[in-house]
Amino acid sequence: MMTQAKKSFCGNAFLKAALPSYLFPLLSSAIPAYFLDKPDLLKASYTTIAMPSLFATVICFILLWQFQERQIFIINRIVMALVLGITMVLLALGVIYIFKWETGIWNILISSFLGAAIVAMMKPLTKTTIA
Repeated sequence: MMTQAKKSFCGNAFLKAALPSYLFPLLSSAIPAYFLDKPDLLKASYTTIAMPSLFATVICFILLWQFQERQIFIINRIVMALVLGITMVLLALGVIYIFKWETGIWNILISSFLGAAIVAMMKPLTKTTIA
């Protein structure tokens, strides 16, 4: 029998976290860009807006899954969201400067933070007890 902790980090749960983390930022920026005839924003919607959110979500999902499995860093979900959000921003800063993507810095940083914070809020860690 699958425990609640295992259910919250299964493949289906991963897809439920990853797909919206790409599609929602993409659509929320691409639709207005299309109607406002802003080709630069349209390109940014699937590159520097949606992709960082997806990457942050995937990394944080894996981290949260490992924290749950190992029963480490079991902290309040708001604190975890802030910690992971800041961690993803710092990671994104490193990637921005390595690849010289300074022109998209704000899109990347905000999307990375939001992707991390949302998955942390949706996947709270719980202490497991041995019965």
